[in-house]
Amino acid sequence: MTRILEKVRKMKKISKLILFLFVFTIVQLFSYQYFKTIKITGKSMYKQFFLTEDIYENSKNNLGDIRIIDKSGKEVPYVIETGKKQEKNSEKVVARAKIDEVLTKKDKMEFIVKFNSDSSLKDIIGNRLELIPSKNFYTEYTLLGSNNGTDWEQVTSGEIYKTPDKSNFTIEFSEKRYEFYKIVTPLDKGNIFSEAILKLSNSEAGKLKTVGTKLDYKIEQEGKNTILKIKSKFLPLKNIVLDVNDEFQRNYTVRSGDNFYAEGIISKVGEKSNLIINLENVPKLSEIIVEIQNGDNSPLKINGVTGNYVPDRIVFRATEGEDYKITFGDENLNKPEYDIAEFVDSIKERDEVLVGKLEKSEGNNISKSKDYTVYYNVFIGFVVIVLIGFMIRKIGKNKK
Repeated sequence: MTRILEKVRKMKKISKLILFLFVFTIVQLFSYQYFKTIKITGKSMYKQFFLTEDIYENSKNNLGDIRIIDKSGKEVPYVIETGKKQEKNSEKVVARAKIDEVLTKKDKMEFIVKFNSDSSLKDIIGNRLELIPSKNFYTEYTLLGSNNGTDWEQVTSGEIYKTPDKSNFTIEFSEKRYEFYKIVTPLDKGNIFSEAILKLSNSEAGKLKTVGTKLDYKIEQEGKNTILKIKSKFLPLKNIVLDVNDEFQRNYTVRSGDNFYAEGIISKVGEKSNLIINLENVPKLSEIIVEIQNGDNSPLKINGVTGNYVPDRIVFRATEGEDYKITFGDENLNKPEYDIAEFVDSIKERDEVLVGKLEKSEGNNISKSKDYTVYYNVFIGFVVIVLIGFMIRKIGKNKK
């Protein structure tokens, strides 16, 4: 009888341990979720708001953990309109022209296009160059710009392609005032472009919201190079602007870890300066590294770094006048798929609403979502491990 009572007491201890571990795990999994209150205003059925800097910084899985929650804790379908999509809706065609000249130089091909202004007094301003290909292709490129067709300045570089399944033959860059553009590709790619379209996307063209923010950074010197480590906080940065007093011209590359994204030239000579580093082709990252090649010159004295971006926008349907919440910060949640993504372009009437300050969630603020299977699996795992251990000990005692 005494042995039976001892076994019962042991089982109670094991049950308490399992319960403690389960509760502790749930608390840990929930402890890093955040929320903001969405203040509902206006009479339209659909609402929209822009993501703020602290949402980018604290969300997980490339914004996949975001949920919109009503007052009862139920998930509300939403869609994220990316900055790139907003830009596309706001862009206008500046000029269109045939490829004017194709040159072969050593192992390179140069495609030169000249855009004509409607007025001799009007500058040609653009920040997108769409190339019309004559066939499927994939190539790396360097884009240069000029005002006279003779003196060329590098604009950006990257890769473009066209396949039966997908395509990307639009080159994005910071706003420029060039009449001539030159696209340089490897010689073995052949004559792949027939026409080019210069476009402009900006806040005036389509009421596009742009945000500028000061970014934290750290400077290190490696040999003759300056390593600028920028805390980019997963923001969808279009570009960064350096604050530098010196007169200089330096080459730079943009990377993160072992991944290389872009290269170009920054300069400041007299009244002319180009201190903008294009990040159009750089994904959302926690840190961006800009490596500046100093040669035999002294390192630049960098006073500050400003990042510019078009924030993503969330659209959702508000069925009641109560305030809603946006929750984020849970790495166990992935991007949901809602029907609203299929028809958001047809939603013309929207009220812009505001979100409140960043707050940390308690357990009762968490979305009741299908991802609770994660916590259930954790619990089952603990039970199995403890029971296996108990059985091994019991078998060992019986052998004795």
